[in-house]
Amino acid sequence: MTLKALIVDDMATYRSIITRSMAQIEGVEVVGKASNGKKALDFLANHDVDLITLDVEMPIMDGLATLKALRERRCKADVIMLSGLSDQAAQLTIECLELGAIDFVLKPQTASFIENQNQLVESLKTIIATISKKTPSPQRRQRSRPGPPRPREGTPSRPRRALAAPASLRPKILLIGVSTGGPKALSVVFDQLEGPLPFPIMIVQHMPAKFTRSLAESLDRKSEVKVVEANDGDVLEGNTAYIAPGGHHMVLLKDSDFGLVAGLSSEPPVNSCRPSADVLFESAAPIFDPGEVAVLVMTGMGRDGAAGAGALRKSGAFIASQSAETCTIYGMPKAVEDLGLQHEVLDLDEIAPFIQRIAKSSPSLLLKSGARA
Repeated sequence: MTLKALIVDDMATYRSIITRSMAQIEGVEVVGKASNGKKALDFLANHDVDLITLDVEMPIMDGLATLKALRERRCKADVIMLSGLSDQAAQLTIECLELGAIDFVLKPQTASFIENQNQLVESLKTIIATISKKTPSPQRRQRSRPGPPRPREGTPSRPRRALAAPASLRPKILLIGVSTGGPKALSVVFDQLEGPLPFPIMIVQHMPAKFTRSLAESLDRKSEVKVVEANDGDVLEGNTAYIAPGGHHMVLLKDSDFGLVAGLSSEPPVNSCRPSADVLFESAAPIFDPGEVAVLVMTGMGRDGAAGAGALRKSGAFIASQSAETCTIYGMPKAVEDLGLQHEVLDLDEIAPFIQRIAKSSPSLLLKSGARA
């Protein structure tokens, strides 16, 4: 099936670069271009599309306002945001992802038209390949009619597994790995999560620098749990979530004087990711006794987190994964489930209650509290 795409960007140069980039990706046909959100909505009133690339910062009607209008119209098209590197662009991009944009790519900043085009091709190719694997429903092309949820990539035919948690589960920490669709999923979880929690949370979200800080700030505003971007040497506190900064791996260290400490490194990417969930998970495996670590692998493409979850499972950790039905991309959780590592599979709206449930069995920790005033 050929995906029909609409390009929305206020700069003619970028509309041309994106169009030429799309022409190099098999299975995509650009059927329209618009210079702002208002013109995009006018185009969509008379045309059906499967995919929209949407510039974050535009005059007249920016990407965020456009995305809100698309959701009000129940537009079924997948949306990829095109973002600059400014703090404002990062903040707006996070808001768009929390509203349901499937992913984002950075606008290339080189002086070469060809190099910018090549960078965009590589950035878009993986995302579009994943979108192409989704099986469209007949309702997908009906712009204003609500239809059933689209089956997600790789949705299994086997029934969901739910195994009993080990009786010895007394978590001292929760580790989360997440990628594509993560900002929206994490927004749902942290909006529902009730504090204070007796343990810290460490999160690897695949995302560049600046964007992880904006994500942490956004989640912190809506949650009873404190959310921060991690710094090297942070002493972990209860009721606090630490998000790995883009461009750095995050590891867990145990210090005889300070307790649990976050460490950051610029070691090479793992699974083409930095930060990598595998790096975080594997660092925690030798530190804890059985039952002291809970792991959650959420929506995202690829296999990052599966190897680390395997190491933690061998050390006695409890492993949970997000259900295929509620993932934006069922890649990372599928990799965990294909290896039979999970104890429990959770729908997105079950994740916050799951965290509350395991918090009740957590021992009192000798950690400073990050509880809200």
